[in-house]
Parts: sequence; C-alpha cells; structure tokens
Amino acid sequence: MTSESYPPAVTDSRQGFTLLEVVIALAVFGFLIGGLLGFLPWGVQGVSKVREQNVAYGLVDGVQVELERMGFSLVEKGTVRFDWTLPNPQPLPPWNLLLVARKSGGQVEFEQVIESDEYKMNTPGELEEGSMKDSWQSFSGGANVLFNQAADGKPISLLGLESFKEIAPYSQRWISEGERYFLIKCSQYPIGHRHQHHPSNGFLALQIDVQWPYKLPDPSRGPDGFRRVEERYRSHFRFPLAITR
Repeated sequence: MTSESYPPAVTDSRQGFTLLEVVIALAVFGFLIGGLLGFLPWGVQGVSKVREQNVAYGLVDGVQVELERMGFSLVEKGTVRFDWTLPNPQPLPPWNLLLVARKSGGQVEFEQVIESDEYKMNTPGELEEGSMKDSWQSFSGGANVLFNQAADGKPISLLGLESFKEIAPYSQRWISEGERYFLIKCSQYPIGHRHQHHPSNGFLALQIDVQWPYKLPDPSRGPDGFRRVEERYRSHFRFPLAITR
C-alpha cells in the first residue's frame, strides 16, 4: 500500500486587527477629532472678525460722503475743541460727531453730537456714549448751529429723525437703534497738534475712529430694545480724513 503525499497546508498571510488594536485606533482618532473640533469656534470667530474688519474698511467712502452732505459748518462745530469767538480763545471739552452704520455696511448716517465722557463710554448699562449736544452757540451769542433739526424743523441727525422715521424720504435714512453696529467717531485733532484746526483753514482735518460692535438688539428691553457695548470691548479702525469748505 503506497502512501499518498499531500502538499503542505497553505496559510493565509493576511491577518486582521485584534480588538485591542481597534480600540486603540478609535481612541487616537477620537482624540484627534476632539482636538480639531475644539479649534472650530476659534476659526469661525476669526472668519467673522475678518469679515467685520473688511466692512469697516469699506466705510471710508461712506464717511466722506456723509460728512460732505452735512456741510463744513456743522462738522466743524460738531467736533469743536476751541472757541475762537472769544477775545482770548479757550480750549473746550472735546465734542465728538457720531456716525453709524449697519453690520452689513454701506449706508452711513449722522447719529448725534456728544461731549466726550469717559465714564459713560465704559459704564455697563449706559445707553448714551456721552452727553448729547443739540446745538453749538458761540459765547458772543451770535452764530448758532443746530445739530438735530434745522430751523425749518427738518431732521438733520438720526436723533432728530425719530419722529420722521416712517415718512418718506426720511424713512430711507432711518437705522434702528439695535442695528447701529458700527460707530464712526469723528473728532478734531487736539490742541497743539500740527493738524489742529483754525477757522482760517480752508479744510478741516479729522480723526476718524470706526468702532464695533456699538449697539446690539436686546429683546428683553422691549420690541425696539437695544444695549450699548462699552468702548473697551470694541474693535477699532482709525484713519485721518479731511473735508473742505
């Protein structure tokens, strides 16, 4: 009886992962994904900041157009630092002319004139940036420049536009309080600066400070409620600008 020879058994060289290896791989994968997801809010926030900064840069032309529309005299008196009508001119508390724009940019409107107030600027709960000024009156009692409504009653600022906001064509200029996302603060250069303004100048040099967010909707304060963000928490974009007589 002959013995038959059989070929040696073929073993499969392909081997699967053990359960331990699968668990380790899943743990490493989960750790990496968790770390990446942790950076996601930062990335989204960064994109939002870049977008808002681009909108702020795009407001430059709108600021120039709005200041030209308002006229040299109003802008000059709304940013006054010095009263030249006195025999011996004296420095005044700085006034700021405020412009505003929506978060989407584009339209720039004159909101009001205020006297600079560091306390109000950085106090939570304050709804005003500073003490509102409705006109400039020379100490001699002569010239008078109105800021909110003209002598004929027509609105100049958004503050004076409140009662006209639903009447065309004034309604096209209206920006509700909660939508005033960008604040454009216009001020003259300080006394002693080489760009200090003098009434004899044919131009007015201004410091422009674009700040955001300025105001945000706040439904807890009513249908048109809003809250003002303190200046210390805002982003800034500053540039010089000049208008001519």
